[in-house]
Amino acid sequence: MTTESSKQLEALLKRVKYKRYAQGDPKRALLELMDEVEQKVHHFRKECWNITIELLADHLGLLENPWKYSMPKAKWTGPVSKPSYHGLKELKEKIPVDLIDAYIAAAKAKPWDYPGMIFEEEQLAGRHNRLAQVLTPRCIVEFMVKSVIGEGEKAKKPYSYAKPDLATLVWQTAEALAFNDALPINLLAERARRHTVLDMTPLLVKYEPKPITDLDPCTGTGRFLIVASLMFPKLPLLLYGIEIDPSLYRACLVNMALFSHHPYSIICADTLMIDSCYCGVNSEIWDLGNRWEPADISPFYWKPSKPYKFSLAEMVKARAKQPQIEVVTPLEASIPTFSLRAYVAAKKKQT
Repeated sequence: MTTESSKQLEALLKRVKYKRYAQGDPKRALLELMDEVEQKVHHFRKECWNITIELLADHLGLLENPWKYSMPKAKWTGPVSKPSYHGLKELKEKIPVDLIDAYIAAAKAKPWDYPGMIFEEEQLAGRHNRLAQVLTPRCIVEFMVKSVIGEGEKAKKPYSYAKPDLATLVWQTAEALAFNDALPINLLAERARRHTVLDMTPLLVKYEPKPITDLDPCTGTGRFLIVASLMFPKLPLLLYGIEIDPSLYRACLVNMALFSHHPYSIICADTLMIDSCYCGVNSEIWDLGNRWEPADISPFYWKPSKPYKFSLAEMVKARAKQPQIEVVTPLEASIPTFSLRAYVAAKKKQT
């Protein structure tokens, strides 16, 4: 067999293998992609996992436009993110595109957090797992999402004809201004003014219900958010997530791009350090989300007004400068007077 025919046969076997994985097992397809990356870069398994996630993100276009899947009609004018792996451009030429497409097709057919599964099974958090990264099982995720958002016909109704409140009108006007250029601004402003100020009942206008915000403060790879979006695709959900680990943060961005049906914003930050006044829906902190290179969130961290620093040496110096006052007490007063046995004996005498 010639060299050229052997290469064709090898390529054919690869395509057949990838097609089988795509039809059946998304996790196996992702593992195959990771093995291919490992053979090309010869790094540790955790680094190969990170590079695989970055290959998927680049293939999905997340580096060029972080809001591509969160708000498809929004125009991104910011800078293009640089890949964290310096040799990504050369690596893309060596990795078959069919293998990447195979995983994406298989994952969309059976949506779930497959990067997180591999992260757990191969113990990529490390032997000591200092950040205590434990991903929640799917059954518990689905139970908690149902408990928070609800079930039944109420959760399945996509629209509501009830009279909207001011917050709903403001939200609807902002969404229409952002995504519907056909409606003039004056018409939207007049519509909102009439229904709020003049107390008119909407008859011809179909209003969406007030959006439901869903925040996961330790989102990890985004399991709670993608399950909420998959379970309630017709609800007007707004998904928010915070993750401190950049590796899991980027895996969450890939999962949200593949499975989310709602607008979302994920930031890489320390949840315990964010000031509570910046956690609202309209906060500027969420404009910094979804970026492959995490934005600087430190301006939104809480800062004590008067920083307190304890120094034992300074305390000793301060105590030494204080005037010493000698207090003379009688000998009887300096001796403890309380005794349990004396108390019991005194009670016995009283009886």
